[in-house]
Amino acid sequence: MKKHIASVNGNDLVYEECGESSRRVIILLHGFCGSSHYWHKVCPLLSDKYRIIMPQLRGHGGSYAPDGDYSIEAMADDIYKLMVKLELDKVVMFGHSLGGYVSLAFAEKYKERLLGLGLIHSTALPDTEETKEKRRHDIDDISANGINSYVEKLVPKLFTESKKQNMQEDIQHIVHIGLHMNQEGAIGALQAMMNRPDRSHVLAEADYPILLVAGAEDDVISPLDSFTITCKGVADSTFGYPHILENTFEDVSHMSLVEVPNQLSRVIANYLKIVYEKAELRA
Repeated sequence: MKKHIASVNGNDLVYEECGESSRRVIILLHGFCGSSHYWHKVCPLLSDKYRIIMPQLRGHGGSYAPDGDYSIEAMADDIYKLMVKLELDKVVMFGHSLGGYVSLAFAEKYKERLLGLGLIHSTALPDTEETKEKRRHDIDDISANGINSYVEKLVPKLFTESKKQNMQEDIQHIVHIGLHMNQEGAIGALQAMMNRPDRSHVLAEADYPILLVAGAEDDVISPLDSFTITCKGVADSTFGYPHILENTFEDVSHMSLVEVPNQLSRVIANYLKIVYEKAELRA
């Protein structure tokens, strides 16, 4: 992995890179309280055919933690400006959890820069009132007790119960990543997730293939939420949209990129074949 720092809006944005110097570029966005390290098991499995860029979202990892705007849209603009700086034209973007929300905001504003979009344990739906209340509680928890205790409670919940005993090293690694999270950045990201709009139309109206990946044991974002969009205010299954491909991993929770990286990489690789075959037909 090669680590770089780019100046975005006058602030430092850290990103990692692996793979071939190919025109086929994919961008991998991590989840809340994570970093580019979330993708370290997946990246080598895709690096033989693709150039892979893994940014660290504002307030996460080593990236800057500015005062003020932590909206999902601001994070998406960071990624766009990084693409401009790296002279990247069109990419395929995959977002895990929070990264999926950022990917959707990017797709809404910069549709012409995408060949494909993948949501990994994420959803186009906005927060429910129940989820918003939980985020408010999390904000109060971090404000009162700090980021460390919050991360130590959060991370084990992201893994499948039956696998926790055998994945303690992985779990502690993810905890370690979260402990480097900027406290104000965590609060800002929670507020951003709480305030994000419904972006179902981005999935429904896309003119490129979309990949949706869910975990059957995911208590954070269920397969139902992953595979549901709203049309004119009415909930509908994405199954009726032929350009949307769905994949559910059994016995997997919120972290397939760590729990089953080989299987996730195969799903992504098969999806990328479809994306680039379609792109070449359109060229």
